[in-house]
Amino acid sequence: MPLDSIHNVIHQLEQQPRWRSRGQFRQVLNHWTAVVGEGVARQAAPVRLDQDVLHVAVVNPMWAQTLTLERLRILAKLNDRLNLNLSDIRFSSGDWYRQKKATSPTRLPLSSPSELPEWLRQHPSFEPQSIPRSVQRPDTPQASFQRWASMTQQLAAQQPLCPQCRCSCPMGELKRWGRCSICAVQGFKGPVGRHSV
Repeated sequence: MPLDSIHNVIHQLEQQPRWRSRGQFRQVLNHWTAVVGEGVARQAAPVRLDQDVLHVAVVNPMWAQTLTLERLRILAKLNDRLNLNLSDIRFSSGDWYRQKKATSPTRLPLSSPSELPEWLRQHPSFEPQSIPRSVQRPDTPQASFQRWASMTQQLAAQQPLCPQCRCSCPMGELKRWGRCSICAVQGFKGPVGRHSV
């Protein structure tokens, strides 16, 4: 009696009704980057398929909103390319952090600079943050905002000033453009009302 390869065994299992959604999810995982592109795949990852609805974890709410607006196009590409019958896609930033905690419970959602991808570390606006981060989450939205505002002010105090608008900016932007990225894109608008359009 010949032995089947593990690939054949998995394929046979996935043809059974109880296992069909797992096979479809595996197909989605295998083709996700090709469907959405490498840039989006770094920010969004499928986490489960539940009753023909694909659930995708995204790095933050802005990505969730952006991809939700594109979901019908992504859904059509997935269904066409993989011969699936997905009915919807749901994007959630909560899934991203739940997934990270499951794999590493002590890890903070914010990575250390050495763990970030090279393309991000090479960006002119990137600066490794030297501000200490608290492990404890704020209790209220106001406390969260206050913590963010305080960290932003501390970071701005450590940065050099743009020679045109006199606002703080990352050193990488000064090295690359000789001014902050906003002044480089918009042109200098004057010292009053920084970067108003």
